Amino acid sequence: MFVRVAQFTFRAGTEEKGLSLLREDVAFIAKSPGCRRAYLATPIHGPSFMVYSEWDSESDIERFEGALRMNPGASSTFFGLMPLLQGPAHIARYEFVP
Repeated sequence: MFVRVAQFTFRAGTEEKGLSLLREDVAFIAKSPGCRRAYLATPIHGPSFMVYSEWDSESDIERFEGALRMNPGASSTFFGLMPLLQGPAHIARYEFVP
């Protein structure tokens, strides 16, 4: 199993709008081929929100990210987040090791 983690830090005053967009983004990710599940985590302490998704293979993640690059309108919510952020989203991949 492979994991994709995206971390977003919103500018002050944009958190509520950003949270709404992240919920839509998580729903979009969860419907993507190869995605087992996707979650949204809100901060307990600190300003960063996290989108966590589990995938069957790294190639499924690559296909998903490639589709976004080829068709930015596919998930307008992700690109709608950009003006709300303090800086670029931090996105990382991991392989689950049992």
